[in-house]
Amino acid sequence: MTTDPQKASASDQLIDWPLIAFFALAYAIAWGTFGIVAIIARQSGLDSAQTLMTMGEAFQFEGVSLSVPHWLVYLLTRLADFAFSIAGILMIAVTAGRAGLRELWQRLTRWRISLGWYAAGLLPIGLHGAATLLAGALPSADFSTGTLSTALFSLQAGFFISLFLRGAMGEELGLRGFALPRLQATMSPFRASLIIGVLWGAWHLPVLIGRDLLSIVAFSLLSIGLSFLFTWLYNGSGGSLIPVLLFHAAQNWEEGFETVFPRLVGTDWELASTLVLLLVGVVAGVLVWQNKPHHLTFQGE
Repeated sequence: MTTDPQKASASDQLIDWPLIAFFALAYAIAWGTFGIVAIIARQSGLDSAQTLMTMGEAFQFEGVSLSVPHWLVYLLTRLADFAFSIAGILMIAVTAGRAGLRELWQRLTRWRISLGWYAAGLLPIGLHGAATLLAGALPSADFSTGTLSTALFSLQAGFFISLFLRGAMGEELGLRGFALPRLQATMSPFRASLIIGVLWGAWHLPVLIGRDLLSIVAFSLLSIGLSFLFTWLYNGSGGSLIPVLLFHAAQNWEEGFETVFPRLVGTDWELASTLVLLLVGVVAGVLVWQNKPHHLTFQGE
């Protein structure tokens, strides 16, 4: 039995092997690293890998005797967080060489965009502020220099740490820097966003172990909604990664608000902003599905 070479060639062209390699590599890096952390956690007498991951991210190991150096655990948590960006940069280098890396840098530094896109990128801060107001935590505000410094720069709660050393920079160079443009070259923005959202949500499964089914489903839906929203930000700003990075970092900045408004600690205050984010994700999905130019730009741009 023989295979038609032309049919085989056409089949290969339909399969985007670099994209498959990108997601496979990102999963391998993150899940493999999580497995290593799980082994270290067990050797160190901790109840779960998630606990050690949380401690490692903040570099806070008080009262715990680890079987490995503290810095190694921290580096492992950074490796897991940067899995998508590492995979994306590698695949851009392989498929497009220096020209592709130059284009990625241009997307990362494309700051001459409408102020509206900067405002959209910082939307989660407004949502967190509204949720703080609803929780009645405003009277507990502490705007001292030390507190603000912790909220902006500390490993545990810092906004700039969230932006440069965690999920924002760790994921977006790959997801929106490589995968989204590549998928949109062959399919609609809506379909591209849906694929990324599903695979992005599933990538987080190791850190969701032990949670109830409802929270896992809610997290998955939020990942898909944010994927539509990030596509809207990316496409609407002319391919700039800046509003995407800002939104990602701001959305993950709950610890910063809990630092400035200590009355929030131990409550479910962020539930309100999360529900609004889900609604915003639905609206973004509609805009991306309609895919009309005037839906992707701010007036006067």
